[in-house]
Amino acid sequence: MVENELTRALRGLCAEAVKNFALPTKSERGQEKEELRAPQIINGYLPPKRSGQKDDFPFVLVRADEGTTDQDSTEVQVSIIVGTYSEEYDGHEYCLNVMSRIRTALCSLPGMVLANRYRLKHPIKWSTYAEQPYPYWQLDMQTTWDIRTPQPINQEEDF
Repeated sequence: MVENELTRALRGLCAEAVKNFALPTKSERGQEKEELRAPQIINGYLPPKRSGQKDDFPFVLVRADEGTTDQDSTEVQVSIIVGTYSEEYDGHEYCLNVMSRIRTALCSLPGMVLANRYRLKHPIKWSTYAEQPYPYWQLDMQTTWDIRTPQPINQEEDF
């Protein structure tokens, strides 16, 4: 549950960071000109593709990948995956620009704390794929978050 709340808060931060960033989309059949739109924010994984559905690109996908819990704290690895579309060969720059906006928002968090609960640990890592599926471009960001481990309530205590 805590991990779901973390990714929900992180999706909100990403949405705010890229809301005014218009990126190209794949032209629909019959359209001469590509439409521009802000990346859609997706929880977890891209939905299965169905015929007639609009293309998913551009997108920012947020998902918790793994975590470690000890007695005092929980560490959660969260991926932020950026996908863009461009028929230009410098289309990877759209991914870098989206990543930069999100990174700036993350690094601007007061005290590196999101939603008064989740502490961002540095470094923030990012990487691109050597082989990009042109005209689609993708970049992966890795963030690490510290959360205070919930403590069980002693059922035997008399309040």
